[in-house]
Amino acid sequence: RADIAAAFQRVAVEHLIERTERAIGWARQAEPTLSCVVAAGGVAANGEVRRQLGLACRRAGLPLVCPPIRLCTDNGTMVAWTGMLRLWLGLADPPLRKSDDVQLFVEVRPKWPIGPRDTRSTTQAQQLARRGEPGRAAGGTASAGPSQEGEPAADAALGKKRRQADS
Repeated sequence: RADIAAAFQRVAVEHLIERTERAIGWARQAEPTLSCVVAAGGVAANGEVRRQLGLACRRAGLPLVCPPIRLCTDNGTMVAWTGMLRLWLGLADPPLRKSDDVQLFVEVRPKWPIGPRDTRSTTQAQQLARRGEPGRAAGGTASAGPSQEGEPAADAALGKKRRQADS
């Protein structure tokens, strides 16, 4: 079990470092005076993440800035604390009553895109190809590759369903 956990952490950290190095490059294009990289929240409490981020930042010539580990808690805790402070300060909205005629609906989608895919980004299949590994979808089969607007095939199919539902 420890081997499985260690293998998962290694791959997760490699992925995080790859994305961080790419983000540093993009950030420097947008803001050449970039002065540091900040890591916070629960992820910054992980010692190996901090170590690897520190190495990536050193390669980029930037300092890594992290709060003390005791302050690197899960984001859910930070959101709850913010809510509590807003309540104490009188900034919270009153709770809804059953008599309020309000229709509430929130659709939750994991990996919901917040905008179009950046043309500089790559799909999982492209990243695996660059590493010399065959593209795999969930279940180990070959990936169909990117489709419209660079979305992976599964995301494109979901997007098509959304567009059909919207029309």
